[in-house]
Amino acid sequence: MNIGRFLVEHLSEGKFKVYPDGSFQKVKNSKPRKSLGTPLSGVRTYAATIGIDPVLIRDHNRCILLDTGLGWGMDTQSPYSDVSNIVSNLRIFGIDPSEVTDVILSHLHFDHAAGSTYVAKNSETTLSLPNATYHVQRREWEHALSRLNKSKSVAGAGYQLDELYRLAADDRFQFIEKDYQRILPGIETIWTGGHTPGHQIVRVSSENEVGYYMGDLVPSDSQLNHYAMKKADLHPQQAKQMKTVILRQALEEDAYLLFYHSLYTKHGKITKDKNRKYALSAID
Repeated sequence: MNIGRFLVEHLSEGKFKVYPDGSFQKVKNSKPRKSLGTPLSGVRTYAATIGIDPVLIRDHNRCILLDTGLGWGMDTQSPYSDVSNIVSNLRIFGIDPSEVTDVILSHLHFDHAAGSTYVAKNSETTLSLPNATYHVQRREWEHALSRLNKSKSVAGAGYQLDELYRLAADDRFQFIEKDYQRILPGIETIWTGGHTPGHQIVRVSSENEVGYYMGDLVPSDSQLNHYAMKKADLHPQQAKQMKTVILRQALEEDAYLLFYHSLYTKHGKITKDKNRKYALSAID
């Protein structure tokens, strides 16, 4: 799809079951396979099935990624060799990882950020996208560091920072200090908080067209009209307020919504139905 001059693609890593303890299982042929994370005794009683879909944005001189996925299958010793990851998905579109100029991380939970690095054959942590600048809220990085060696306070995915230290050591993070930050013409981050202290979404605008990458503010199309993130959001009230603001703005702007965790409908425009609820019009 296109948003003005920008070509936008979803890079699907597939479908996964995620459990309250934060472990993930790949779903293949409707059966879960291979788990990431060690389940905690007695809590693995319910799983939500989600998609994982980083977003690729291109124009004539920039190649931008919105989140980098789980990264399964990139490590030389990985048991997930049959799973799509950010590198294999980029190559489907004829893009070498070295061509990616910018990565905007909505937040640093491992299901959104772990694909940023991998462990190479020499056992060294290596950048998946060697020439990219990684844009992340400073308050998100500081919060992630503060959670080291502490138990999670909410359900769902958490922080796994071991391999992200490489980004900091190589000075690849561009820390964002503001609530609104222009990354380049037509690409702007908007701090929302809520899910994590530094959660941000991305506004894309060009030639009178607008799109919003929703991150975990609205993870999927199924959550447009109800709030299902109470157990996963650190600050639920903040998340609900920002969701209301952004959806109202997207409706007024006739904007595209881009979802990270949808199973089927990855993007579309919203309208209001006869009951004044949001309805999504899928667009090819």
